[in-house]
Amino acid sequence: MKNTLETLFQSFETGIRSSKAIKPKDYLKSIGLDYAELRIGFNSGQFHHRETQESKDEFEALGMLKKSDAGVRKEDLTAYTAFGRYGLIFPLLDKENRIVNYFALRIKLETAKEEYLNSEGIYPAYPSPLTKRLYLAPTVIDCASLMQSKALENRDAVMAMHNGELLPQHIEALKSLYELEEIIIIKN
Repeated sequence: MKNTLETLFQSFETGIRSSKAIKPKDYLKSIGLDYAELRIGFNSGQFHHRETQESKDEFEALGMLKKSDAGVRKEDLTAYTAFGRYGLIFPLLDKENRIVNYFALRIKLETAKEEYLNSEGIYPAYPSPLTKRLYLAPTVIDCASLMQSKALENRDAVMAMHNGELLPQHIEALKSLYELEEIIIIKN
């Protein structure tokens, strides 16, 4: 597959740096996050425009596009709904540090909406095996805020739960921390 979550995320990182991305940058500033320090992208929902049908099929297989019954300007076109449209995108990684999932914070809605592409991966990454103190944050945003705060010390790590839940990959990561001395659970 040519279109991977990794290459797509690079386009989202370019998107957040765009001069047109004023609202996403303002929103990040309002919640105290800096895209220059954290891996955050912006999905305008147009990544599939001007792409071949083969590319759109690949995006659909990844879960990034779903066919829609919305009207289209030409009869031979297919309408799609894009995952995380007009949203801030955070990457979740597997053990090999590959992007396997996205967390989207959709900001153009009346109330911001959080959604995951799937249930894989860990944000921001699997903790180092040398971690002594691990913070478990209930959400990706809480996790990013803790990382941004600069409160973490040398052998500290932070891991976001999936909507407040520990999934099998979180348990697997915890079991791999042989030098772990303390777990701090952050509650909303």
